[in-house]
Parts: sequence; C-alpha cells; structure tokens
Amino acid sequence: KQKTCLQYIAVMKYLLLALMATILVPSGGHTQEQSVKILSITNGQQLLVEVEQHGRAVRLACLQAPRFRQEPWAEYAQSVLESHVKRGDQASFELRSRDVYGRLVGRLFVNGKDLGAQLVRQGSVMAWDGFVGRCDDLNYIELEQAAKDAGIGLWSASPPLERPWDVMESAGGSEP
Repeated sequence: KQKTCLQYIAVMKYLLLALMATILVPSGGHTQEQSVKILSITNGQQLLVEVEQHGRAVRLACLQAPRFRQEPWAEYAQSVLESHVKRGDQASFELRSRDVYGRLVGRLFVNGKDLGAQLVRQGSVMAWDGFVGRCDDLNYIELEQAAKDAGIGLWSASPPLERPWDVMESAGGSEP
C-alpha cells in the first residue's frame, strides 16, 4: 500500500510540473536569450549561473543526466558538460520555464551552440520531454537516436543503462 501511495505521489508531482510548465512558459514561444556567466557545474544537467547579478540554478531543458547512483555514467555526464563550459565562461540562456525547486529551466548556448544538443549528441545525457519545458521544437530525440546507433557514451553501457526517470520513480520520485 505504501508503494502504491508513493507511486501516486510521484505521478501527481509530474502532473503538477506539467501543469506549471503550461502556466509558466510564455505563450508566444520563448523569451529572449539573456547573457549569463557560469559560476559552477552542479551535475550533468545543472549549473549555477550569474544572471542580472544574482546566482541562479539552471536545469537544462529536455534532457536527463544519469542519476548519482548510476556510476560511472553520472560522473561521465558531468565531465562532458565540464568539457564544454568552465567557471567564468559567458553564455546565453533561453528561459523555457521554472520548476518547483526554484530552478530556471531552459537552453544554454555556448559560443552560439546549444549545449543540451551537444550533450545528447555525445551520449552523456538522454533526451527527455517528461520535465518542465516545451521540447517538441528540438531535435534531441533524433540526436539521441544517432548516439544510440553509434554506441556513443552511455549508449555503450552493457547491460543498457536504466533510464534515469525510471530510477527516480523507483526511488520515490526524487528531484529530476
């Protein structure tokens, strides 16, 4: 009974996040890009940036890095992210939404390139449209399939890596 209750709570949490995405994302598409400075990298999908002289947590939209307990792949995802961006680098941020954890959710552009697309292409993260933010305008699914077909990064794992959102659900719906 407790497991059923936890599953219900996890489903309700994701439904709430989806509802919030609908409410919080500007209806006309995306906001303009803002200039940000990289302060630190938290994990394979989250960074701390300075925006308008404030430190803000940014979660990259439409992707999911392996969970901490999915080593060595979680560490790999963070190292790939760190290979693209360093503390002090300037970037552009496109806000897509905000989440219940207070993070800004969006795309980060480094030297004009979509950082999330690069991470998916290199097989360090998985494309995921199950989180806050519109994803249907991005080619992350196609990039993931190409990485998977080529056996790049986490797609070389044997046995295949469990999808991070399945790991989160089995753990009771922890923070994405």
